Amino acid sequence: FTLNTEQERAFRIVANHSVQPSGETLRMYLGGMGGTGKSQVIKSLIQLLEKRDESHRFVIMVPTGASATLVSGSTYHHVLNINEYCNEKADASKLAKVRTRLEGVDYIFIDEVSMLSCRDLQKIHERLCKVLNEHDEPFGGMNMIFAGDFAQLPPVGGKTLYSYEEGCSRFSPNDQKNQVSAMGKALWHQVTTVVILRQNMRQTNISAEDKSFRDMLD
Repeated sequence: FTLNTEQERAFRIVANHSVQPSGETLRMYLGGMGGTGKSQVIKSLIQLLEKRDESHRFVIMVPTGASATLVSGSTYHHVLNINEYCNEKADASKLAKVRTRLEGVDYIFIDEVSMLSCRDLQKIHERLCKVLNEHDEPFGGMNMIFAGDFAQLPPVGGKTLYSYEEGCSRFSPNDQKNQVSAMGKALWHQVTTVVILRQNMRQTNISAEDKSFRDMLD
């Protein structure tokens, strides 16, 4: 893979963490508009782990089935067996399956993060805490890498992760839905490593007019 400076910075953060564990959990956001090469960074990381016979350490999850086909991943609902209509007894029986799926996994990559609501993020956190039996760390102590462009599709229902309203408005102690959303917003603030890709790699050989049009869209 030929990576530009920004892409290589993102690659090295994850690669160095994977080969020289520092003891600190990695919670990272990889941002940038479409065409800046977010998926290229992920592909290069996957190849690195494959060459080290460690591909089992990395799993890709997305919010929807349509986006799953684009990144050769699965929806987080499927991987983590998240189902709003599942009763407690049935849910407990699925935890073992999720543990098997995540056995040996050190890094979870979630693409199209703009489609995750604050409530969705809290659900992912709760599930990982249960599966990993670690309730004192965000996402059960799992290394998390989120990627996407917040100028693209928003979540279907629920507040966006960057919503100013969430966590700032007052609500009733009995308003569980808003409480869950506020906790999800707080979880997003636990993402402390950020790399923003700015160089458009998809449109390198274009006319001056096309470049002007692209800059206007940016």
